[in-house]
Amino acid sequence: MHQIRPKHLVSEIVDNMRAGLNTMIWGGPGIGKSEIPEQVATSLGQKLLDFRANLFDPVDVRGVPRVVKVKDQDKYFTSWAVPDVFPIVERDGERGLFFIDELPTAPPATQNAFLQLLLTRKVGDYHLPHGWSIIAAGNRLTDSAAVYQMPSPVRNRLAHYELEPNVDDWCDWAIGNGISDSLISFMRYRPGLLYSFDADHYSFPTPRSWALVDKKLKINNNEETLFYGVSALVGDGPAGEYVAFRKIADSLPDIDNLIENPQKYKHDSDPAILYALTGALAARATEDKIANIMRIGDKLETEYQVVLVKQSIQHDKARANSSPNYKPIIDSPSIQKWINDNSNVIL
Repeated sequence: MHQIRPKHLVSEIVDNMRAGLNTMIWGGPGIGKSEIPEQVATSLGQKLLDFRANLFDPVDVRGVPRVVKVKDQDKYFTSWAVPDVFPIVERDGERGLFFIDELPTAPPATQNAFLQLLLTRKVGDYHLPHGWSIIAAGNRLTDSAAVYQMPSPVRNRLAHYELEPNVDDWCDWAIGNGISDSLISFMRYRPGLLYSFDADHYSFPTPRSWALVDKKLKINNNEETLFYGVSALVGDGPAGEYVAFRKIADSLPDIDNLIENPQKYKHDSDPAILYALTGALAARATEDKIANIMRIGDKLETEYQVVLVKQSIQHDKARANSSPNYKPIIDSPSIQKWINDNSNVIL
Protein backbone atom coordinates (compact mmCIF):
# COMPACT_ATOMS: atom_id res chain seq x y z
CA MET A 1 0.00 0.00 0.00
CA HIS A 2 1.39 3.40 -0.98
CA GLN A 3 1.88 5.69 2.02
CA ILE A 4 0.22 9.10 2.30
CA ARG A 5 1.25 12.18 4.28
CA PRO A 6 -1.17 13.72 6.82
CA LYS A 7 -2.01 16.83 4.76
CA HIS A 8 -3.05 14.76 1.75
CA LEU A 9 -4.95 12.28 3.92
CA VAL A 10 -7.12 15.08 5.30
CA SER A 11 -8.14 16.00 1.74
CA GLU A 12 -8.86 12.35 0.91
CA ILE A 13 -11.09 11.96 3.97
CA VAL A 14 -13.12 15.05 3.04
CA ASP A 15 -13.53 13.73 -0.52
CA ASN A 16 -14.62 10.33 0.81
CA MET A 17 -17.18 11.99 3.07
CA ARG A 18 -18.68 13.83 0.11
CA ALA A 19 -18.77 10.60 -1.92
CA GLY A 20 -20.33 8.60 0.91
CA LEU A 21 -17.28 6.32 1.29
CA ASN A 22 -15.87 4.86 4.51
CA THR A 23 -12.21 5.60 5.31
CA MET A 24 -9.69 3.30 7.03
CA ILE A 25 -6.41 4.78 8.34
CA TRP A 26 -3.52 2.35 8.92
CA GLY A 27 -0.26 3.22 10.65
CA GLY A 28 2.14 2.62 13.51
CA PRO A 29 1.51 3.70 17.12
CA GLY A 30 1.71 7.41 17.86
CA ILE A 31 1.74 8.45 14.21
CA GLY A 32 -1.40 10.59 14.39
CA LYS A 33 -4.18 8.27 13.20
CA SER A 34 -6.56 9.40 15.94
CA GLU A 35 -5.73 13.10 15.66
CA ILE A 36 -6.46 13.45 11.94
CA PRO A 37 -10.21 12.73 12.22
CA GLU A 38 -10.33 15.34 14.99
CA GLN A 39 -8.65 17.86 12.67
CA VAL A 40 -11.14 17.06 9.90
CA ALA A 41 -14.11 17.46 12.25
CA THR A 42 -12.77 20.76 13.60
CA SER A 43 -12.07 22.14 10.11
CA LEU A 44 -15.62 21.27 8.99
CA GLY A 45 -17.24 22.47 12.21
CA GLN A 46 -18.74 19.04 12.83
CA LYS A 47 -18.96 16.80 15.89
CA LEU A 48 -16.73 13.75 16.30
CA LEU A 49 -17.90 10.65 18.16
CA ASP A 50 -15.06 8.30 19.16
CA PHE A 51 -15.90 4.58 19.37
CA ARG A 52 -13.11 2.25 20.61
CA ALA A 53 -13.89 -1.00 18.82
CA ASN A 54 -11.57 -3.14 20.95
CA LEU A 55 -13.62 -2.38 24.08
CA PHE A 56 -16.86 -3.83 22.67
CA ASP A 57 -18.36 -7.25 22.03
CA PRO A 58 -20.49 -8.00 18.95
CA VAL A 59 -23.68 -7.59 20.98
CA ASP A 60 -22.55 -4.08 21.96
CA VAL A 61 -22.44 -3.17 18.27
CA ARG A 62 -25.74 -4.72 17.25
CA GLY A 63 -27.60 -3.72 20.41
CA VAL A 64 -29.26 -5.68 23.20
CA PRO A 65 -32.29 -7.80 22.15
CA ARG A 66 -35.62 -7.12 23.79
CA VAL A 67 -39.05 -8.73 23.49
CA VAL A 68 -41.80 -6.45 22.18
CA LYS A 69 -45.53 -7.26 22.23
CA VAL A 70 -47.60 -6.40 19.14
CA LYS A 71 -50.28 -3.93 20.11
CA ASP A 72 -53.71 -5.48 20.65
CA GLN A 73 -52.40 -8.92 19.67
CA ASP A 74 -51.08 -11.90 21.54
CA LYS A 75 -47.89 -11.88 19.48
CA TYR A 76 -44.31 -11.05 20.39
CA PHE A 77 -41.17 -10.32 18.41
CA THR A 78 -37.53 -9.53 19.13
CA SER A 79 -36.28 -5.97 18.69
CA TRP A 80 -32.79 -4.53 19.18
CA ALA A 81 -32.13 -1.60 21.49
CA VAL A 82 -30.08 1.02 19.66
CA PRO A 83 -26.54 1.43 21.16
CA ASP A 84 -26.34 4.96 22.55
CA VAL A 85 -22.66 5.21 21.56
CA PHE A 86 -23.78 5.61 17.95
CA PRO A 87 -24.74 9.03 16.57
CA ILE A 88 -28.27 10.14 17.47
CA VAL A 89 -29.56 13.24 15.68
CA GLU A 90 -31.51 14.58 18.65
CA ARG A 91 -28.40 14.43 20.82
CA ASP A 92 -25.45 14.80 18.43
CA GLY A 93 -26.79 16.83 15.52
CA GLU A 94 -27.51 16.08 11.88
CA ARG A 95 -23.89 16.03 10.66
CA GLY A 96 -20.67 14.62 12.07
CA LEU A 97 -17.93 11.98 11.98
CA PHE A 98 -18.33 8.57 13.59
CA PHE A 99 -14.77 7.44 14.32
CA ILE A 100 -14.20 3.71 14.93
CA ASP A 101 -10.73 3.61 16.48
CA GLU A 102 -8.62 0.49 17.09
CA LEU A 103 -10.77 -1.53 14.67
CA PRO A 104 -8.07 -4.17 13.90
CA THR A 105 -7.53 -4.86 17.63
CA ALA A 106 -11.19 -5.83 18.02
CA PRO A 107 -11.89 -9.58 17.67
CA PRO A 108 -13.06 -10.66 14.18
CA ALA A 109 -16.59 -11.24 15.52
CA THR A 110 -16.78 -7.60 16.60
CA GLN A 111 -15.33 -6.43 13.28
CA ASN A 112 -17.92 -8.51 11.43
CA ALA A 113 -20.66 -6.89 13.49
CA PHE A 114 -19.79 -3.65 11.71
CA LEU A 115 -20.36 -5.18 8.25
CA GLN A 116 -23.95 -4.01 7.89
CA LEU A 117 -23.16 -0.56 9.28
CA LEU A 118 -20.28 -0.09 6.83
CA LEU A 119 -22.28 -1.31 3.83
CA THR A 120 -25.86 -0.12 4.39
CA ARG A 121 -25.31 2.37 7.27
CA LYS A 122 -27.60 0.18 9.38
CA VAL A 123 -27.04 -2.28 12.19
CA GLY A 124 -29.98 -4.08 13.74
CA ASP A 125 -32.73 -1.47 14.16
CA TYR A 126 -30.25 1.41 14.06
CA HIS A 127 -29.82 3.73 11.06
CA LEU A 128 -26.76 6.01 10.86
CA PRO A 129 -28.02 9.58 10.26
CA HIS A 130 -27.69 10.70 6.62
CA GLY A 131 -25.25 13.52 7.40
CA TRP A 132 -22.79 11.35 9.33
CA SER A 133 -19.60 9.78 7.88
CA ILE A 134 -17.58 6.76 9.08
CA ILE A 135 -13.81 6.78 9.61
CA ALA A 136 -11.87 3.85 11.10
CA ALA A 137 -8.24 3.51 12.18
CA GLY A 138 -5.83 0.98 13.60
CA ASN A 139 -2.37 -0.51 13.73
CA ARG A 140 -0.92 -2.91 11.17
CA LEU A 141 -0.01 -6.56 11.77
CA THR A 142 3.66 -5.52 11.64
CA ASP A 143 3.31 -3.06 14.55
CA SER A 144 3.34 -5.68 17.34
CA ALA A 145 0.06 -4.24 18.59
CA ALA A 146 -1.95 -7.46 19.20
CA VAL A 147 -4.13 -6.87 16.15
CA TYR A 148 -6.33 -9.39 14.33
CA GLN A 149 -6.38 -10.03 10.61
CA MET A 150 -9.25 -7.91 9.29
CA PRO A 151 -11.88 -10.11 7.61
CA SER A 152 -11.95 -9.55 3.85
CA PRO A 153 -15.65 -8.53 3.78
CA VAL A 154 -14.84 -5.76 6.27
CA ARG A 155 -11.75 -4.68 4.30
CA ASN A 156 -13.78 -4.47 1.11
CA ARG A 157 -16.13 -1.90 2.64
CA LEU A 158 -13.39 0.63 3.37
CA ALA A 159 -11.06 2.95 1.45
CA HIS A 160 -7.60 2.13 2.88
CA TYR A 161 -4.73 4.55 3.51
CA GLU A 162 -1.38 3.95 5.20
CA LEU A 163 -0.31 7.09 7.03
CA GLU A 164 3.35 8.11 7.00
CA PRO A 165 4.95 10.75 9.25
CA ASN A 166 5.93 13.94 7.49
CA VAL A 167 8.19 16.55 9.05
CA ASP A 168 6.67 19.49 7.16
CA ASP A 169 3.14 18.55 8.19
CA TRP A 170 4.18 17.92 11.80
CA CYS A 171 6.01 21.25 12.03
CA ASP A 172 3.00 23.08 10.57
CA TRP A 173 0.80 21.39 13.16
CA ALA A 174 3.29 22.09 15.95
CA ILE A 175 3.49 25.80 15.14
CA GLY A 176 -0.30 26.08 15.15
CA ASN A 177 -0.47 24.31 18.52
CA GLY A 178 2.23 26.24 20.35
CA ILE A 179 4.87 23.49 20.45
CA SER A 180 8.31 24.60 21.65
CA ASP A 181 10.46 26.27 18.99
CA SER A 182 13.41 24.12 20.04
CA LEU A 183 11.45 20.94 19.25
CA ILE A 184 10.34 22.26 15.86
CA SER A 185 13.89 23.29 14.96
CA PHE A 186 15.21 19.93 16.17
CA MET A 187 12.76 18.08 13.91
CA ARG A 188 14.04 20.12 10.95
CA TYR A 189 17.59 19.21 11.94
CA ARG A 190 16.88 15.50 12.58
CA PRO A 191 13.73 14.59 10.59
CA GLY A 192 14.52 10.90 10.89
CA LEU A 193 13.77 11.10 14.61
CA LEU A 194 10.20 12.27 14.14
CA TYR A 195 9.19 8.61 13.97
CA SER A 196 11.34 5.59 14.75
CA PHE A 197 9.22 2.69 16.00
CA ASP A 198 10.99 -0.05 17.91
CA ALA A 199 8.82 -2.78 19.41
CA ASP A 200 11.69 -3.86 21.70
CA HIS A 201 11.77 -0.53 23.58
CA TYR A 202 9.24 0.93 26.00
CA SER A 203 9.72 4.46 24.70
CA PHE A 204 10.49 5.55 21.13
CA PRO A 205 10.05 8.74 19.09
CA THR A 206 6.71 9.36 17.40
CA PRO A 207 4.80 12.54 16.51
CA ARG A 208 2.66 11.89 19.60
CA SER A 209 5.57 11.32 21.98
CA TRP A 210 7.34 14.52 20.83
CA ALA A 211 4.12 16.41 21.57
CA LEU A 212 4.21 14.83 25.04
CA VAL A 213 7.81 16.04 25.43
CA ASP A 214 6.53 19.57 24.84
CA LYS A 215 3.99 19.13 27.65
CA LYS A 216 6.77 17.96 29.96
CA LEU A 217 8.98 20.93 29.04
CA LYS A 218 6.20 23.36 29.91
CA ILE A 219 6.02 21.86 33.41
CA ASN A 220 9.70 21.18 34.13
CA ASN A 221 12.51 22.72 32.11
CA ASN A 222 15.26 21.88 34.60
CA GLU A 223 18.47 21.24 32.63
CA GLU A 224 19.78 18.81 35.27
CA THR A 225 16.83 16.42 34.87
CA LEU A 226 15.86 17.30 31.30
CA PHE A 227 17.40 14.16 29.78
CA TYR A 228 15.46 11.80 32.07
CA GLY A 229 12.11 13.43 31.31
CA VAL A 230 12.68 13.38 27.55
CA SER A 231 14.16 9.87 27.40
CA ALA A 232 11.15 8.50 29.31
CA LEU A 233 9.02 9.54 26.33
CA VAL A 234 11.22 9.10 23.23
CA GLY A 235 14.11 6.86 24.32
CA ASP A 236 17.71 7.49 25.33
CA GLY A 237 19.23 8.09 21.88
CA PRO A 238 16.74 10.72 20.62
CA ALA A 239 16.68 12.35 24.05
CA GLY A 240 20.47 12.70 24.07
CA GLU A 241 20.45 14.30 20.63
CA TYR A 242 17.68 16.73 21.58
CA VAL A 243 19.39 17.79 24.80
CA ALA A 244 22.64 18.42 22.89
CA PHE A 245 20.71 20.41 20.27
CA ARG A 246 19.11 22.58 22.99
CA LYS A 247 22.54 23.49 24.31
CA ILE A 248 23.52 24.67 20.84
CA ALA A 249 20.30 26.66 20.51
CA ASP A 250 20.83 28.24 23.92
CA SER A 251 24.32 29.35 22.85
CA LEU A 252 22.96 31.48 19.99
CA PRO A 253 23.48 35.24 20.28
CA ASP A 254 20.57 37.40 21.46
CA ILE A 255 18.03 36.83 18.65
CA ASP A 256 16.07 40.04 19.24
CA ASN A 257 19.27 42.10 19.15
CA LEU A 258 20.34 40.24 16.00
CA ILE A 259 17.05 41.11 14.28
CA GLU A 260 17.50 44.77 15.16
CA ASN A 261 21.06 44.68 13.80
CA PRO A 262 21.11 42.06 10.99
CA GLN A 263 24.48 43.33 9.74
CA LYS A 264 26.07 41.80 12.87
CA TYR A 265 25.22 38.24 11.83
CA LYS A 266 28.28 36.10 11.14
CA HIS A 267 27.52 33.02 9.06
CA ASP A 268 28.07 29.60 10.63
CA SER A 269 28.23 26.33 8.68
CA ASP A 270 27.09 24.05 11.52
CA PRO A 271 23.67 22.60 10.48
CA ALA A 272 22.49 22.35 14.09
CA ILE A 273 23.18 26.05 14.65
CA LEU A 274 21.51 27.02 11.37
CA TYR A 275 18.33 25.05 12.11
CA ALA A 276 18.21 26.49 15.61
CA LEU A 277 18.74 29.99 14.19
CA THR A 278 16.04 29.71 11.51
CA GLY A 279 13.57 28.37 14.06
CA ALA A 280 14.26 31.21 16.49
CA LEU A 281 13.99 33.83 13.75
CA ALA A 282 10.77 32.37 12.33
CA ALA A 283 9.13 32.42 15.76
CA ARG A 284 9.64 36.21 15.82
CA ALA A 285 8.55 36.88 12.22
CA THR A 286 6.03 39.72 12.35
CA GLU A 287 5.26 42.50 9.89
CA ASP A 288 7.63 44.96 11.58
CA LYS A 289 10.53 42.47 11.83
CA ILE A 290 10.32 40.42 8.65
CA ALA A 291 12.44 42.79 6.53
CA ASN A 292 15.42 42.52 8.90
CA ILE A 293 14.86 38.77 9.35
CA MET A 294 15.08 38.31 5.59
CA ARG A 295 18.33 40.31 5.53
CA ILE A 296 19.76 37.65 7.81
CA GLY A 297 18.18 34.95 5.66
CA ASP A 298 19.93 36.30 2.58
CA LYS A 299 23.21 35.23 4.15
CA LEU A 300 22.09 31.60 4.49
CA GLU A 301 22.16 28.75 2.00
CA THR A 302 18.93 28.27 0.04
CA GLU A 303 17.81 25.18 1.97
CA TYR A 304 17.85 27.16 5.23
CA GLN A 305 16.14 30.12 3.58
CA VAL A 306 13.29 27.80 2.60
CA VAL A 307 12.95 26.60 6.19
CA LEU A 308 13.02 30.19 7.45
CA VAL A 309 10.34 31.43 5.04
CA LYS A 310 8.05 28.40 5.47
CA GLN A 311 8.14 28.52 9.26
CA SER A 312 7.80 32.30 9.34
CA ILE A 313 4.62 32.07 7.27
CA GLN A 314 3.24 29.27 9.46
CA HIS A 315 3.91 31.21 12.67
CA ASP A 316 2.26 34.22 11.08
CA LYS A 317 -0.83 32.17 10.13
CA ALA A 318 -1.12 30.97 13.73
CA ARG A 319 -1.13 34.60 14.93
CA ALA A 320 -3.62 35.64 12.25
CA ASN A 321 -6.16 33.11 13.55
CA SER A 322 -6.46 35.13 16.76
CA SER A 323 -6.50 38.54 15.06
CA PRO A 324 -8.89 39.04 12.10
CA ASN A 325 -7.24 42.36 11.15
CA TYR A 326 -3.73 40.91 11.11
CA LYS A 327 -1.76 41.74 7.97
CA PRO A 328 -0.04 38.57 6.69
CA ILE A 329 3.73 38.78 6.24
CA ILE A 330 3.51 36.83 2.99
CA ASP A 331 2.36 40.12 1.42
CA SER A 332 5.42 41.99 2.68
CA PRO A 333 7.88 43.25 0.04
CA SER A 334 10.78 41.23 1.47
CA ILE A 335 8.89 37.92 1.32
CA GLN A 336 7.48 38.67 -2.14
CA LYS A 337 10.97 39.49 -3.40
CA TRP A 338 12.30 36.22 -2.02
CA ILE A 339 9.46 34.29 -3.68
CA ASN A 340 10.15 35.98 -7.02
CA ASP A 341 13.88 35.39 -6.75
CA ASN A 342 13.33 31.73 -5.84
CA SER A 343 10.44 30.83 -8.12
CA ASN A 344 11.90 27.36 -8.64
CA VAL A 345 11.55 26.54 -4.94
CA ILE A 346 8.34 24.92 -3.70
CA LEU A 347 7.22 26.25 -0.34
